[in-house]
Amino acid sequence: MKQLTLPHPAGFIRFLFFYHVAFAFIFTWYLNEYGGDAIRYWQLSAETSHHPQSWADHFGTRTYFIQWLNYLPSKVLGFPFWLGNVIYALVSFLALRILFGMVINILPPRPNPWTLSLLYLVFLLPNLHFWTSGIGKESLSLLGLVLFLKGTQNLKTSWYLLTFGILLSFFVRPLQGALLLGIALPVVCFEKGIHFQLKLLIIPIWILVGWHMLQFLLYITHMEGISPTDIMGFSEEQLSFLDQFAAGSSIPMESYSWPMKLWTLYFRPMPGESADFWRLIAGIENSISLAFFLLPLIFFRKMNWTLTPSWIYWAVLFGFTLMLVYGITLNNLGIIMRMKSFFMIYFHLMTVALLSNLKLENNI
Repeated sequence: MKQLTLPHPAGFIRFLFFYHVAFAFIFTWYLNEYGGDAIRYWQLSAETSHHPQSWADHFGTRTYFIQWLNYLPSKVLGFPFWLGNVIYALVSFLALRILFGMVINILPPRPNPWTLSLLYLVFLLPNLHFWTSGIGKESLSLLGLVLFLKGTQNLKTSWYLLTFGILLSFFVRPLQGALLLGIALPVVCFEKGIHFQLKLLIIPIWILVGWHMLQFLLYITHMEGISPTDIMGFSEEQLSFLDQFAAGSSIPMESYSWPMKLWTLYFRPMPGESADFWRLIAGIENSISLAFFLLPLIFFRKMNWTLTPSWIYWAVLFGFTLMLVYGITLNNLGIIMRMKSFFMIYFHLMTVALLSNLKLENNI
């Protein structure tokens, strides 16, 4: 059988650059055709309840932060909408370039062509590129998460990347920053390169920052606490709010069991659920995602799970936790595809890493 011929990783990442930037123009066309938050972000009109007048007035978290970033290129420099999307695409490509390098470094020097083909497939799945190539929170969320994970590889020399990743994620979506801060605690505790005395100094600071983040989350969600009653009350309000839009892709998430919720979050829409072109593309990608989830189960006993680097597991933990949150706050397939776009890649990368180890062991 003829051996599979694939481009060198250096050549692939160059192709990936043009592939990713091309999505910025697809995103521009889509938003101009169907509308969306990105246009209001660029026009600084998505959040105006406090009547901002200056650049400083826009500063804050969530939408405020996006508009603060957009103020100079949009209002001062007058860049068009399409150029704003290209700028955000360049930011997210930086994250993809860093992530790709991290993955290549964990593969064998001469990876199996089939493993490499799976890796390339993972980085070409369109949902990630579509949502992170335009003006919005997904591009910055991707960068924040990648920088955090890069920082976990060597805290002694890259702690600033981890810190910046947490801060960026917090300003974009406070919950994401809080989750990364929570993951940072075991990362610091398990880090062998940090002296025990320094860990004793870091932990109280971590607790103080975490407490303030929690208070801010309660403030912006209008929750009185984190009891099951408070959480379910917030869930009902959030789902009711989304129901007002009566979108065609809305689903009765509140009536689903948790297995059905998780199936919906990870794998819906599937092909055949709709004849709509965009949902068909999403369905094909979700089918590929399902295959990536099934592969580790097929080879479960033959895999050495300890060879997979910890940063992939931290990313999977982050993504799974967000999925649990989405299970009680989202009831729209389109929004779900957007919200999971920047972290689904890590579930796929875990499979690639596990299969790479399997191939390596079988070749010894």
